[in-house]
Amino acid sequence: MKKPNDAAILIIGIIIFAISYSIDNQASAFFKEAKFPLFDAVFSTITNFGVVLIVMLAIPSIMIYKKKRKLAYLLLAAFFISFALAFVLKLAFLRQRPIDAFTYPFTGIINYSFPSMHAMVVFALLPILAKYLQKQRTFWLSFAFLAVFSRIYLGFHFLSDVVFGALSGYFIGTCLLRYSENKKWLK
Repeated sequence: MKKPNDAAILIIGIIIFAISYSIDNQASAFFKEAKFPLFDAVFSTITNFGVVLIVMLAIPSIMIYKKKRKLAYLLLAAFFISFALAFVLKLAFLRQRPIDAFTYPFTGIINYSFPSMHAMVVFALLPILAKYLQKQRTFWLSFAFLAVFSRIYLGFHFLSDVVFGALSGYFIGTCLLRYSENKKWLK
């Protein structure tokens, strides 16, 4: 089976983003009404950025550090690039969250909605983890989707915030992975 090219993936991503943007309000209204105590507890834990970092960055880095130190650095690069880009984009677009705005601790900067930093960071790490820690591939994918779904379910983001964050994060991770492989940096 032939692998799809980057242009096709980009076009599909733009279409998915456009569709998600057009149904943002309906998705937010649906999840505002659809609450289950068990889901509230589980997603409140999964959505914590510290939990996301421990599961998707710290534990994998520890797992591979002794064998492939450069791979751990690649994970850190994917994290920092996606985190910084998400922060800059939030300040550029200034999109209000579906819930009341809140501020970053100690800075007083309002935490805006677009794009989802959680989605961008998790999906920037995902291609690297899926390739080099393949035994846990299903876990990485499942956790990534649950983490970003929790952002919508709990009302912190619109659907399009998460879709854009996931698509751009995956693009960042894939580009870093390709660059490192082309430069034979990870060999």
